[in-house]
Amino acid sequence: MEERLKKLMESLPEGMDGALLLAPVHRRYYLDIVSSAGTLLVTRSKCIFIVDFRYIVMARGHIRGAEVLLQDNLEEQLKQLIADENLKCIGTDVRHITLQNFQEYQRMTGGLLTSDTRLEEVIGRQRKVKSAEEISRSAKARDILERMFERITPYVRPGVRDDELQRRLGIIASEEGSQMGSFGFLVSFGNNNLDSDSLPDSILSGKSLHKGDLLTLRLASLYEGYWANMSRTICVGKASEEQKRLYAQTVRVKECIAEGLRCGTHLSEAVGPAIEAARGEGVLISCDFGHEIGLEAEEGIRLCEDTEGICEKGMLLCIGARMGIPGKYSVKIEDMAVVEMDGAYILGKACSPSLTEV
Repeated sequence: MEERLKKLMESLPEGMDGALLLAPVHRRYYLDIVSSAGTLLVTRSKCIFIVDFRYIVMARGHIRGAEVLLQDNLEEQLKQLIADENLKCIGTDVRHITLQNFQEYQRMTGGLLTSDTRLEEVIGRQRKVKSAEEISRSAKARDILERMFERITPYVRPGVRDDELQRRLGIIASEEGSQMGSFGFLVSFGNNNLDSDSLPDSILSGKSLHKGDLLTLRLASLYEGYWANMSRTICVGKASEEQKRLYAQTVRVKECIAEGLRCGTHLSEAVGPAIEAARGEGVLISCDFGHEIGLEAEEGIRLCEDTEGICEKGMLLCIGARMGIPGKYSVKIEDMAVVEMDGAYILGKACSPSLTEV
């Protein structure tokens, strides 16, 4: 964590004397602590973390690379530090905080806080390349998903309602070690399958499964602060040939994305072959083919035809596609991929090459 702080100190945007990091995700990334409060001030010469009495003992015993101060009068403490360091312009993680929070700290800093997003861009570039430890934590979260999927499939049968499956998934996730046992699940099938992603995960229809339904399970788990996502589509009973072809087409699209993720290539180039592979019987339901993942379930770039940026070693992405036949059904497949110098590899077990019938 100390190296991360040093890199941020060296990379502060031109014209910014310092940065105030207020979001919990950045306390986790730069200090490796979990807290509901705390103010991290980063300048070009030092780092100071101000925190209240609830976390002071933990912070002083754990944090390296930043001076830890007990919060007393935060406004006065900030003004004194700003004067000591002669700060004139202070950036913040503006995309991760509320407008009210921004205005409060702008007042406490005497108007020196800026909404300039360049600091967020610096942080984003730093977080984009994952360390071996970060990938290891995401891999363990990904293993939880595989166990969840194996345990939920015996419950998939005609007559079972989607809300029953949702509750069961929450129980299984907690039992398997996910630190967010009831968050991030999506169960969809039948006529509402094509547009169900537009609804919050908590809104379920109460509909029952029938033979021949394609059931999509979108799963998420959290392990030591790091997320994993996985989507699987299975068939209740015997699948039709049309359903099998749609599934195989979706798998091909996902594989094209994985093959295109090579160091030094433009991220948009990975999408071109996938779009070509999507031409056929099924149609693309979404133009998104993936996103970065890590301390947040969705962070950084979204992978689509016009995505900017270069593929870099250490990037961790969810990749996949969602395809359907309007008026009938859809298939959604997502795997996680890690970018290496010679290409990308799938983190954990890849999706089945053929449609699973349960």
